[in-house]
Amino acid sequence: MTRFNRRTAAAAFTASVLAVAGLAATATPAAAIHGGRNATAADHPYAMLIETADGRQFCGGTLVAPTKVLTAAHCIEDAPEPRDLLVIGGRTALASTKGTVRHVASVKVHPKFERSTLTYDAAVITLSAPMPYAPLPVAGPKDGALYAAGRAAQTAGWGRTATGTDATRLKSATLTLAPLTACAPYAEPWEPGALKACGVPGAGRHDSICPGDSGGPLIAGGKVIGIVSTGNKYCDDQYPVSLYTRADAVAAGLGLPV
Repeated sequence: MTRFNRRTAAAAFTASVLAVAGLAATATPAAAIHGGRNATAADHPYAMLIETADGRQFCGGTLVAPTKVLTAAHCIEDAPEPRDLLVIGGRTALASTKGTVRHVASVKVHPKFERSTLTYDAAVITLSAPMPYAPLPVAGPKDGALYAAGRAAQTAGWGRTATGTDATRLKSATLTLAPLTACAPYAEPWEPGALKACGVPGAGRHDSICPGDSGGPLIAGGKVIGIVSTGNKYCDDQYPVSLYTRADAVAAGLGLPV
């Protein structure tokens, strides 16, 4: 496959979800995330579903305080009207009406966000009212050990499961943290490891994030350590890698407690 321009990968992650949203009714039944396993909102109470005003799955996020949701900056920039987004907690199946829906009171994109390189790809959504779910603590400067290569970490989302196959429910996957070079072509060798984290599937598996999972969590040690930024643009087995913004690199710039 011809190498694509990594700098457009984040836009493809969200825009492609909207482009095929009208096909959801006829798509092959699926769950979410490429590979992985079924999960429930009870398993991941901090996992937030972000939808457009007309009810289309758009991105994910992590509840880090009763009224604060950590997500990707490119999700906010790609949204037609960020203030019109809906944030939903406690919902497993996309077709369900269960859970709690909140409107967006305000958004804050990390001041150092750079779209061309997807560095500091992080933002915080402030909700119109608190969510009744347990928030997940954010990794901070003292949590460097949580990013050690070889460590297991979990990711979750409602994104696609295969090329052209939309989600029907929440799924999760266990990934192995690896050096950024393992996330090529979505990461470049010169990128600082202090800003991004790479997750790869276990031996013999092809688990990864896919379009629609942007903004969702990477979890280790009971904390959110990463934010889905890009990876596996085509949602197939060729490049099943997952690239995250490190939460410990962006928490201070977003005013989040660690």
